[in-house]
Amino acid sequence: WLAFDYLMNVGDPCGDPGAVMETSFPYTATNGSCHCPYQHPYKIDDWAFIGPQWGIPSIAAMKQAIMDYGPISVCVTATPAFQGYHGGIFNELSDEPINHAVVLVGWDDTQGDGGVWIMRNSWGSNWGEGGYMRIAYNTCNIGYGGAYIEYGGIGIEANTRFGEGPATVQFTANT
Repeated sequence: WLAFDYLMNVGDPCGDPGAVMETSFPYTATNGSCHCPYQHPYKIDDWAFIGPQWGIPSIAAMKQAIMDYGPISVCVTATPAFQGYHGGIFNELSDEPINHAVVLVGWDDTQGDGGVWIMRNSWGSNWGEGGYMRIAYNTCNIGYGGAYIEYGGIGIEANTRFGEGPATVQFTANT
């Protein structure tokens, strides 16, 4: 599920660790040749599981990881309904095994019955709400194997915007 070691110190098929810019090697959703070599300009410093490697961290722990480290990698059960999602709050319950990895970029405790994760998928902008999903907490095993990365951040930018929002965001820590 997780390829973080490839961003730290394990070489990919081109021989080097680190991320390849999408402008150099665009995502095509197909199996194909790498056509090496590519520059690998970004590497991560470290990564860790938020909770148990083979389980789902608490909602509070995942929220804290997003506040501390930015978007987090998690696994989920992608059911047929999940695959066909077009918008709204997704809240299908499933006890099927996990089968897909996604990124949680934020949350909103005011939506749905108890709050939703703002989830980014890799299936392109035609899926869901522009490539994103609002998925209710505790739905389809969302959060399984949750992990964060640590990086120096030099030159790394992430677009975590979802719809219209406030110009500024203020976080407060509760003990």
